[in-house]
Amino acid sequence: MIKIRNHFKDFLLTNPLSRKLKIFINQTLRPLIIKLLVLIVSFLIIAFIALKMFKPDAIEKIFHKTNLYFLHYLNLDNYQFEEIKITGNKRVTNQEIINIVNSTKRRIFTDSEEYQPLIQNLIDEIKSQLLWISKITISRNMPNVLHITIEEYEPFAIWHSEDKKFIIDKDGNPVPYDEKIGNEEEFKHMIILSGRSANNHAKALFNIFAINPKLSEKIYSATWVGDRRWNIRFDNDLLVKLPEDDIYNAWQQLIKIYDQGKINDFRVIDLRINDKIYIEYNDAIAKELKSI
Repeated sequence: MIKIRNHFKDFLLTNPLSRKLKIFINQTLRPLIIKLLVLIVSFLIIAFIALKMFKPDAIEKIFHKTNLYFLHYLNLDNYQFEEIKITGNKRVTNQEIINIVNSTKRRIFTDSEEYQPLIQNLIDEIKSQLLWISKITISRNMPNVLHITIEEYEPFAIWHSEDKKFIIDKDGNPVPYDEKIGNEEEFKHMIILSGRSANNHAKALFNIFAINPKLSEKIYSATWVGDRRWNIRFDNDLLVKLPEDDIYNAWQQLIKIYDQGKINDFRVIDLRINDKIYIEYNDAIAKELKSI
């Protein structure tokens, strides 16, 4: 074996054709390949710099598509699940989520612009179709177990806006009101908000309510007035007019009145002017005062 190898080496060294081929490779072909590689690398560098300067989004798009097709063609992004585990949902049913997963996995992505990774695609579809979902986390245990963790909005108030009704959470996130979702008893005792864009200002109001929960329990409704301030209606029909600014101090003044046990004596408490309180007594107290 060693002799054959040595004879072959001698043949390559002594054969004129092999010597010419070796010279051609070393002197002509190799430098040409090196120059071509340098040219290609230089072109790629220049193209990268140009895209980075003038079209930075294009680089991100190229990277994104490369990543998508890498997952897709290695079959790491398929839609075959033997088990779907769902946790955290209260109002959204397991079957609703499973139906969306099944309908999503049946899609055929023919347009590369629309192709998304498995997880992100499912998150987008579930959140867009099931409005009670605030946050959703999806993970996959290879090869075919899907874990879906749901966080739903917690209902806090009912918001009426332009003949439409919504349930909102403490951050003001609205969900269209549907009697089929949840139960009527749960929503029956919630504060009723009204006024355009009232939900956008609800969080600050709810923070004020939290100062004295016993007082807040007596609130029936809150109206966003003139896109600038709140009117609060209590369950005894008392109307409290809050100011545009410094709502915290105004609420502290109301708490003092409540702590004195006199809040049921009034029909209107106007706190719109700083350091002043305008009071209108209810009918019974008014008649009593007139008779004095």
